[in-house]
Amino acid sequence: MGVLRLQSRGKLYVVGIGAGNDLLTLRALRAIEESEYIVGYKKYVEEISDLIKGKKIVTTGMREEIKRVEIAVELAKKSVVSLVSGGDPSIYGILPFVFEYVMDKNLEIDIEVIPGVSAVNAVSALLGCPISGDHVVISLSDLLVPWNVIESRLIYALNGDFVIAIYNPSSSSRKEKLVRAMNLIYTLRGDLQIGVVKNAFRDGESIAIMRVSEIIEKPELVDMNTTLIVPNSDTIVKNGKMFTPRKSRVAKMGAKTTKAVEIAEKSSEILRKIVPGNTLRDEVLRRCIATTGDPSFAEVVQFRGDPEEGVKAIKDGARIIVDVKMVKVGLRMHSICATDFAEDEDTKTASGFKKIAKLLKGSVVAIGNSPSAAIAVYEIAKEYKPRFIIATPVGFVNAEESKQMISSLNLPSITTKGTKGGSNVCTAILNCLIEHAERSD
Repeated sequence: MGVLRLQSRGKLYVVGIGAGNDLLTLRALRAIEESEYIVGYKKYVEEISDLIKGKKIVTTGMREEIKRVEIAVELAKKSVVSLVSGGDPSIYGILPFVFEYVMDKNLEIDIEVIPGVSAVNAVSALLGCPISGDHVVISLSDLLVPWNVIESRLIYALNGDFVIAIYNPSSSSRKEKLVRAMNLIYTLRGDLQIGVVKNAFRDGESIAIMRVSEIIEKPELVDMNTTLIVPNSDTIVKNGKMFTPRKSRVAKMGAKTTKAVEIAEKSSEILRKIVPGNTLRDEVLRRCIATTGDPSFAEVVQFRGDPEEGVKAIKDGARIIVDVKMVKVGLRMHSICATDFAEDEDTKTASGFKKIAKLLKGSVVAIGNSPSAAIAVYEIAKEYKPRFIIATPVGFVNAEESKQMISSLNLPSITTKGTKGGSNVCTAILNCLIEHAERSD
């Protein structure tokens, strides 16, 4: 008499195989041993080939995450399946796609997640101990996240003085994004020593510490298999190792920091009494008053159109062109140039704008110093329209007239009335728009 065998209910293991075969956990090994099917990206499946002999193997190529998930979930309805992911499955791994798929389809699948050693852990160990407390992990891949969001998050992490682990820093088609990120680090934190680890705990492993400027000079040394570690202000680099103490030296400055916060809060209260609103216009006015110490700027700054148009332009990646280096240096974001470079019968800045007239089309243009530059932009804008103009030149000759000309254009702009203004005011306004553009909301 034959024996009736009931098909056992399936199960899906989502397995992190670690940053290299040597870092596979015992729990991951047991899950793989229990599985009938192994599903994964071909490269990761090959890394555990010695452990999966006799198993049924299904592999797919790069960028086929959803396809892998669909296959694994379908098989897991009746069989035990390991869907493998490099590193940890939840950190830039396959796990988010699994939950998104299962929830969207309203499926009931027995899922067990097996965490793995991520590159951030492996790389920190190889470099010494750069990650010992608060840190941020950021990927420079813009396949799933827009670049302006990535850049914004990097800026906040740098300003927050976090140790930063950078995943997916470069590829053959994204070298310029790595350079942009390094330029941000250089601008906000200086020429730091960066931990550079390629193929951690895998064949071809290399470990180096490089200056930001060296990476900018030779971006080809960094690829998708590289993880970068950006230190914080406490990190010590010595004898080829990086070490971040658990006890921050910033704690010794607690009293000064608290006092600075009190002063900032008091200043904010005063500014909000002068300009109490919460719109972008109100914020621009408060920035100008804080920069000049002159409450009358609440009546001096004038708007044509919606200043949000300037924010949108910056979010869309519009180039920023300014008239003088004083404005360029003060910006939170790189401008394409300061136009005080040309010399002929006109002023240097006006001549500079004329030489790059075509670049003004679709750009954000900021004039903080030169009335003649504002007049030149007024003429150029009739043919090559910028998306947004800030004009705050100061002085008694042509300053008022030049700003009136800019505000008469059928373009959104921010200008100042009369003789008041200056590069510091221009920078304050432009930084305000940039910061609003960087916000994820």
